Formats: sequence, structure tokens, C-alpha cells
Amino acid sequence: MADRLPRQTDQPPLIQALLRPETYPHPAGDIRLHETHISWVLLAGDYAYKLKKPLDLGFLDFSTLASRRKACDDEVRLNRRLCPDVYLGVVDVREREGSYFVGGPGRTVEPAVRMRRMPEEGMLPELLNRDAVTPALVRRIARRLARFHASAVTGPGVDEHGSPAAVTAAWWQNFAQVQPYIGRTLAPEAFRHTLAFVESFLGDQASLLERRAAGGRVRDGHGDLHAASVCVEGRRLHFFDCIEFNVGFRCTDVAAEVAFLAMDLEHYGRADVAAAYVDAYVAASGDHELRQLLAFYECYRAFVRGKVTSFRLDQPGLDGESAARLTAEARAYFDLAWAHAGGLPSPLLVASMGLPASGKTTLARALSGRLGLVHLESDVIRKELAGLPPTARVGGVFGKGLYDPAMTRRTYARVLRRAARWLRRGYPVVVDATFGDPAQRAALRRLAARVGARFVVLVCQADEETAKRRLAARAGRADTASDARLDLWPALRAAFVPRHEMPEAAMVDTTRPPEEAVERAMEAIRA
Repeated sequence: MADRLPRQTDQPPLIQALLRPETYPHPAGDIRLHETHISWVLLAGDYAYKLKKPLDLGFLDFSTLASRRKACDDEVRLNRRLCPDVYLGVVDVREREGSYFVGGPGRTVEPAVRMRRMPEEGMLPELLNRDAVTPALVRRIARRLARFHASAVTGPGVDEHGSPAAVTAAWWQNFAQVQPYIGRTLAPEAFRHTLAFVESFLGDQASLLERRAAGGRVRDGHGDLHAASVCVEGRRLHFFDCIEFNVGFRCTDVAAEVAFLAMDLEHYGRADVAAAYVDAYVAASGDHELRQLLAFYECYRAFVRGKVTSFRLDQPGLDGESAARLTAEARAYFDLAWAHAGGLPSPLLVASMGLPASGKTTLARALSGRLGLVHLESDVIRKELAGLPPTARVGGVFGKGLYDPAMTRRTYARVLRRAARWLRRGYPVVVDATFGDPAQRAALRRLAARVGARFVVLVCQADEETAKRRLAARAGRADTASDARLDLWPALRAAFVPRHEMPEAAMVDTTRPPEEAVERAMEAIRA
């Protein structure tokens, strides 16, 4: 594989040197740099090297060479609890004759954590993006985490970090740190609602937090277990990159650790697998009381992710495209925190409907990640009934075969049954289907009434030219469950009966920028 050397001319000379293959004592093709707000990670050949930035942020202090070396030593020691074959040790980056080298003779310049490079295709975010995360996989993750927690250290030096006082202090620090972002990435009303929720919860549930600390539920855990900290390598699961720099961040109630990954799975639009993960952890650990804390800690984890993402907006030299992406990401996390703070009515049923290529699936996916909604897509469920993979291509004539009236009735019936099951469990749901027949819409309304759910209808709209362009572009894609084609457009449009019986429906123009369409839908949901 040819060397791919990133252009990083704004990086310190040491980091620029580590982008060159000759710096390493081993073959180092395919060099990549990943940067966080506190570290640089160099992927070089079969290995990865992590260097601490010389920073003092209050909650961490990497300002001296000695402090950075200690942090590297601690990182290796702590992460070997969960993936001993990945963390290989600490190596020195040295300078000799005016050049930098990893290891060998010379003047020590910087310590680095040396790791075995894990397969990128096995990283959990990559699996989520490929829709390859199944309930079976997250149940494996949950059981592995429960075993780790069972053996993790608890008692004096650990328990106090899960006390009501410690949890309250962490929240108040968060509220102080987000002040510059209120009205920028955090809506003022969402901030006020979350603050009120936290104050109420801490006032009402202090005894629960104390009881769990006394009962050994506060453990020296991972501290940062979100999707990007999990890698699947064959039958092996790696939980890596735990927090080494702040014992208070790492020592938490196990409910807070479970909530982190559950929240992040929801952020990726997979509230269904998040539920399977939580169910499996409770079954493996016997910690049924955890559910009483789950929404509180999911709110906390989402709020912190929103805060940290907002911090990145203040990086010097940030281009406009990156700033827009980070702003949208921070808003999505803060909205998810608001949802877990009781911002959403419970139960809630959202319908994202409209003609094929109207943008209803794109909108439903965005809302599911923003609010932790279980996303039920009729195209996927139709293929499921036929025993086909979601992205299997099915040709034929509209109204025949897989799309004949009988199969359509079966599909909508299963969508509604599945929605009812999730709603009765207390999960909010977004149903994503055309709903072109008034009888289908009436059945959905009856379901909402039967389970006592607030019913929000979003009708996605795009002009005919845009819809046709989307259908034409879809023909070459292999990542969609929809079989709608451009040649079927006249029949699809003729079969759609306008929804005159739903005057309360909110119209969403999906030809607008995606953030604007999502914000319009959020207005309807918040109303």
C-alpha cells in the first residue's frame, strides 16, 4: 500500500516528523493522524502511537514531561485490564542529529503509548454506519462489561466519586462551562429544562445514589465507554482508551457507564439496539435498580458530549464547513440530553410520512439520533417479512409481487404491532412509511389513542423535480431499503391520497438544508 502522508503543516515539528515512515523502527505505510483536544494519535503500519498534548485544563495536567510520562504509564496499566494484547507499553520519541525517531539512542523528547493497531472496519462507529450492529453483538458487549464491572475495584477511594455531592459538583461544573454556548449550540429552553430536571432528580434521589455507593455499585471502570472506544475483532471485544488522567471521571456508578454507550447508540439512531444492550447488562449483572438511574445518566452523558463538542468550536483556524458540522453535532447531543431530561412526552409516537423520495427516511433517521426514538422503517420491515436483506433490490411492477395490496397490509400491520410493543415499554417511536392510504393513517391514529401516546405527524414534501432527481440518484445506491424507481413515479404519485383528514400535520420542506428540516420537525415535537 502506498504511503498516505497527511498534510499537517500546522502541526508541531515533532508531529510532522511522525508523519514520515523513516521515523519508525518498523514498516510504517498508511500513516494517519487523529487529533483530539488532549492528544495526538499516529496510526503507522501495524501500530498506533498516542502522545499527550502539553496542556493544563484543570481536570487534567499534561504540562510537564514527567506528568505526560505518568499519564502514559497509567494509560497502559489501566487499559490492560480490558485489552492487554492491544496496549504494548510506553516508548520514547528521541531526537538525534536533528531528526526525530521512535525508540533507539538519542535525547528523549516525548513519551508515547505504543499500541497494536486495531482493524478500522471493526470499530463500532464504522459497524454502526454499515448497519452491521445487531442485538446479538450488543448483548455480547453488555455481558463483557458486566464481567469487568464485577471484578473492578470498589470501596474507599472509589465510592465517594459516585456520592450525591460528587455527582452534583460534576453537573454544576457542566452548567457553568456551557454558558458561552447557550443560544449557540444549546437552546435556552433546553438548558432551563435540563437544569430543572437535574435539580429535581438530585433532590429526590440522593438516598438512591448513597445506597448504590454503599452497595458496591460505584466502580473504578472505563470512564469513557462510547461507541468510538469499542472495537470488534473477530470474536474478541476491545474496550480501549479508558480515562487515565482523572480518577473522578473513571470511578462512577456502573449505571453511568452503561448509560454512556446506550446514549451513543441512540445518537447513531439505534435506540433499538441500545435497549437490547441495557436489557442484557441488567440480566447479566442482576442490577435491576440501574433502570431508575438510566435516563438521568444518559442525560448527563449526552450533555457532556454536547459540551465537549462545543469546546471544539473555539479551536483556532476552524473552517466554516467544520464549524457547521460541529455545531450540528453539539445541538444533536444537547437535544438528546433534553429528551432524557423528560423533554419528550411519554409515550410519544411520531409519523414521518410522504411520497417516496420526499425525504421521510432521512428525517426519521435524524430525529431518531437526536431524540433517542426507535426508528421503524416500513421498507425494512417489508423485506423482513419476505425473508430478504433490507438492501435487496426487488424489481417488478408497482402494486405487484412484494408490493401487492396483501403484502402492503401485512407490512403496515407489523409496523403498528412493533410500534405498540415499543410504546408500551416506554420508548418513543418514529414510524417511517408512505402512509398514502387514509385507512393506514387512521390505524396509526387509533394506535396512538389506544396506548395514550402523544401523536405528531410530519408530512415530508419535496417538489416533483427534486423527487425525480432523488429517485434517479437512488438507482445506483446499494445502501437503501427502498425499491422506488424513477419509472414508477407516476404510479406512486397517483396512489398517494392527500391527508386532508389530518389538519394538525406539520409540513416539512425537505428541499431546505437538512438542519432546517430537522429544526422544523423539532418545533412540531416540542410544541
